[in-house]
Amino acid sequence: MFELATHVPNLKKLKEYDLSAYDALYLGDFTCPLYPGNFGSTIEALREGVRAVKAMGKKCYLSLYAIPKDSDLPWIKVLVEESGDLPLDGIEVHSMGLLRIVREMRDDIPIHIGVFGNLYTDETARVLKGYGVERVFSNAELSLEEILYIKDHTPIQVILPLHGKIPLVISATCFLTEYTKTAPAHCEEGCAQGHWLTHEDWQMKNIGRANLSGKDLCLLEYLDLLIRQGLDTFYIHTLGEDPHYVKTVGGIYREALQRAMAVEEFCTPHWLAELQSLAPLGLCNGYSFGMSGQDYISRELELQGTRS
Repeated sequence: MFELATHVPNLKKLKEYDLSAYDALYLGDFTCPLYPGNFGSTIEALREGVRAVKAMGKKCYLSLYAIPKDSDLPWIKVLVEESGDLPLDGIEVHSMGLLRIVREMRDDIPIHIGVFGNLYTDETARVLKGYGVERVFSNAELSLEEILYIKDHTPIQVILPLHGKIPLVISATCFLTEYTKTAPAHCEEGCAQGHWLTHEDWQMKNIGRANLSGKDLCLLEYLDLLIRQGLDTFYIHTLGEDPHYVKTVGGIYREALQRAMAVEEFCTPHWLAELQSLAPLGLCNGYSFGMSGQDYISRELELQGTRS
């Protein structure tokens, strides 16, 4: 068995998306507390969202703001306290300060460390385990070899992103609202349009307070190897994507994972072509193989080279 998860920012997206491919949902946009109806900052929306997710038979985790300042801590504490009666399966944090706050307020719930928690080593994972952390997103710059080392040498669960634009940088200020003069109440539309930071042939996508990779991480061709290494908790990056992307990518990876676990043919040219069509700037393997995150190494080409 495996778990495939993604983030959903608010009720509008929860109702708009076809999430049938996913086993678990992280509720909230961790990049921006002002995102309209954000599950991670609005208790009324969170209550309704948790009810809806549980009615789907899925796990749900509360995703808190990644880079809170001291001025954010009071409202975050209220949210954590008021969520105490909800059947959440975990809470995601990205900072040691929030980790301590959540552990002191909620000693009954698993804690996850998000992608901006900057976990690079197995030693850090051991420290986090001592604070009650059950699951970690490793830093996006780690290679698969380094991620597997952490998984194999620490008593902590590692979740592995399989696809989507990689979160690289986060800021406490919003580039889009300042650049477009958009009021926060309407910023959802601004985020959805897609804004690109370009220098010559190099690009990143901006979703307001966070910059993402221009290319889409894609590990479809390597699923059987990942499964053989004992990985079983996976993630699709979908923040800032449209409903078609969320449904299509999730559906492809769910079926591919099921086939790979059954030791069946799991990667088809049709699926790769479909994923390529959803990535305006192309696909990459991220930092999985120790490179800079821009290249795509096709496993099929490697195998052909070995056979020749």
